[in-house]
Amino acid sequence: MINGWINLNKPKGFSSAYCLNIIKNKFKKIKIGHAGTLDPLAEGVLPIALGEATKTVSLIHLQFKSYLFEIQWGSETDTLDLEGKIINQNKIYPKKQEVQNILKKFIGWQMQMPPKFSAVKINGKRSYELARNNLEFDMEERKVLIKNIRLLKHENNKSLFYIKCGTGTYIRSLARDITKFFGGFAHVTRLVRTRYGNFRIKNSNSLEKLIEKESTDNFLKYVLDIHSALIHIPTIKLKDERINLIKNGMKVSLVNEFGKVSLDN
Repeated sequence: MINGWINLNKPKGFSSAYCLNIIKNKFKKIKIGHAGTLDPLAEGVLPIALGEATKTVSLIHLQFKSYLFEIQWGSETDTLDLEGKIINQNKIYPKKQEVQNILKKFIGWQMQMPPKFSAVKINGKRSYELARNNLEFDMEERKVLIKNIRLLKHENNKSLFYIKCGTGTYIRSLARDITKFFGGFAHVTRLVRTRYGNFRIKNSNSLEKLIEKESTDNFLKYVLDIHSALIHIPTIKLKDERINLIKNGMKVSLVNEFGKVSLDN
């Protein structure tokens, strides 16, 4: 059994599920999952969990994510990205300083409305399924955290941004909300996840690299330790006998003789 993580650089144009299935089909005996779905249009860091690491997927959702994203001003699509059909247009193109000034309003906790074309569940069905069938439904706002956002480039009718945000943040919704301040329209034309917790794009591996050879040994060199994704969680050092008790479902006191729990950060 292979246990650990793969730092996959998901290519643009493929769904996260498709990339997962490619690896599954290559190594059929490996239990596999992923953290943080990326839209087909998006590319970049997609952590793949193998074996026992699949049990820790929920733990890394607490980690911050970083993205580069580009928006095109002047038109809005029904999906809020390049893949949708244009539903609104105008010729409002804000200046660089105007965009920079407005970004500070998005720092911190705020309520955000997810896109209708998203994986949010509405009465048991994905909202994108309802939207594709032209069904009417209401979305609920969600509380999201934006740690940092910067304008990196602004020219003609396009702007490039960097953002560091918490789980549940939709970049497409953010682009929509930014343009509302100017009475204009925009949609996302490029989205790259550059970091997810301890996984960075500079250390990621392409899908082609992961499956280029039949040998499992070749694949193993890209597998990271399970704990590589959990560095944000404090650890407790235990003696072997206590570890065995925990493995067998027994309760163990973690308080030492000084009445404190010893943690490694």
